[in-house]
Amino acid sequence: MLAHILLTLSLFATSPEVKIGGKAHDFTLTSLNGKQISLSSLRGKVVLVNFWATWCAPCREELPELSLLQENLSKKGLVILAVSVDNEMENARSFVKKYNLKLEALWDRDKKVSKLYDPQTMPSSYLIDRKGNLRFVHSGYDEKEWKRILNEIDELLEEKAGEGVRGKAKL
Repeated sequence: MLAHILLTLSLFATSPEVKIGGKAHDFTLTSLNGKQISLSSLRGKVVLVNFWATWCAPCREELPELSLLQENLSKKGLVILAVSVDNEMENARSFVKKYNLKLEALWDRDKKVSKLYDPQTMPSSYLIDRKGNLRFVHSGYDEKEWKRILNEIDELLEEKAGEGVRGKAKL
């Protein structure tokens, strides 16, 4: 009986699966400048959640590109949340300062959000539409992947908050 109860509890403790087309898992994290940011507070915006670390070479290439993208498309409704999985906040803070990144850099201190989304590689990006639905997932960073991300962001920015899903979700 006790073993059955423990097994049942462990099933509820596992992170829920992230499904394209379903609601994105909500979370609240502290930014590197101390501000609390929740995904649900960004409803009505297109959100790119990017998991990264300072020890990840492709992340170091991608983050400056994401920062430029944020600067260029924020007025159209794009918000980029760069979620650091570094063990020390100071590592992430130093990196953001060194490269003068202009995006919301968050720190996943307890790794709760990364467990929730379960990124398979670093970097990994999750594109969320204006209604809070997870629409696209990207693993890694290269020129081909970057072009796909840009096209998908354009597609999501063109959609109005009340519109349905227009295209098929891509992996």
